[in-house]
Parts: sequence; structure tokens; C-alpha cells
Amino acid sequence: MATTNTNKKEELERKKRLAYTLFVDNGFEQKVIAQITGISEKSISAWKKDGKWEDDKQEARMGFDQQRRRIRQHIDNLLTQIEKRKEPDNVPTASEGDVLSKLTSSAKALQTELSFAHKAEAGKGYVQFVQEVHGQQKAIETVELWHEYLMSTT
Repeated sequence: MATTNTNKKEELERKKRLAYTLFVDNGFEQKVIAQITGISEKSISAWKKDGKWEDDKQEARMGFDQQRRRIRQHIDNLLTQIEKRKEPDNVPTASEGDVLSKLTSSAKALQTELSFAHKAEAGKGYVQFVQEVHGQQKAIETVELWHEYLMSTT
């Protein structure tokens, strides 16, 4: 009996992750997500609210290029300030070095996210193709497989 409950919880969690991906990364409407996942719109609405999916969706819309530009601008500004100082003070202090390191790490992490976003965008186009050519059921299967692929590559 415990195995059945565990399996149900795992299945529900899988559908929740799928719903999140469909909403945040792919822009599907709640009604369509409900049809794909077999979860009620009311439950999906609660998940959206509790998980702050709208915030995640807005952040995703901000765009990686804009975020990357902002990080690069901070790095450039700091390096310009450092370079303007006279020798031997024209090298980063420990705190400036720490900031540069953190900004560089953020830029690298953003590049990884950008790679993920490109995969998600390609998947979205493919799923739309499958839906148009092979129908809704095949598209649902494709979305589930694509989501599994994306989760395995992160």
C-alpha cells in the first residue's frame, strides 16, 4: 500500500514539474496545461500561486541577453575604475577581486541557463510541430519525453 502512495506522489510531482515547464518556459495557458497533465485547473492555479510561477515567467521573459549585458556592464565599470588608479594601486583589491569573481561566476551560470533556454525553445517548436501533424495525444507524450530530457541535462 505504501508503494502505491509513493508512486502516486511521484507521479503528481512529475506532473507538477511538467506543468511548471509548460507554463514558465513554454508559455502554455493553464487550461491547456490541465488538459495535458490531467490535473485540474484549480490545482494548477494553486501550484502557480504557491510556487510563484508568474515571477519565474517574468524573469524568463527578461531575457538572457539583457541580464548578460547588465553583468558585463558591472564588470566593465569596476575594471575602468581600477584602471584609472595610479600605480601601484591600479590592481583589484581583495573585495574588488571577490566582486569580479562573483560577477564572472554569474555570467558563466547565465550561459548555462541560456543553453537550457535554447533547448527549451527548440523543444517548444518541435512539440508544436508534433501537435499539428500527429495530434494532441502524441504532443503530450512528446512534451513528457522532452521534459525528461531537459531535466537530465541540467
